[in-house]
Amino acid sequence: MRILGLVLQFACVAFALYLSYKVGVSLYQNNYELMELVADIGTILICIDLGTFLFSTNNKGGLSLEQYAKQIDQPPSKLISITRKLGHLGIMLIICSWIVPLI
Repeated sequence: MRILGLVLQFACVAFALYLSYKVGVSLYQNNYELMELVADIGTILICIDLGTFLFSTNNKGGLSLEQYAKQIDQPPSKLISITRKLGHLGIMLIICSWIVPLI
């Protein structure tokens, strides 16, 4: 299961880098549609959020029920809370990029 998480984490980072390159090239060449650009930026934010989540939950051994309960009681770190908000912003950008062309 740890290997799957690690592969998924690297896939998220690689996809975010690919989309960043795609957005940069389309902005440089001035050849883009605005809603596609918004959707790509939203996807980049979601990939960053998922990669950070997978990195923060990567532990070496299994947690006992008591350790898990203690971990849930603690508030998330500042980095995790910021990336969660960025992930939510990414979801909103993707939804807006689907709805705006329909209106």
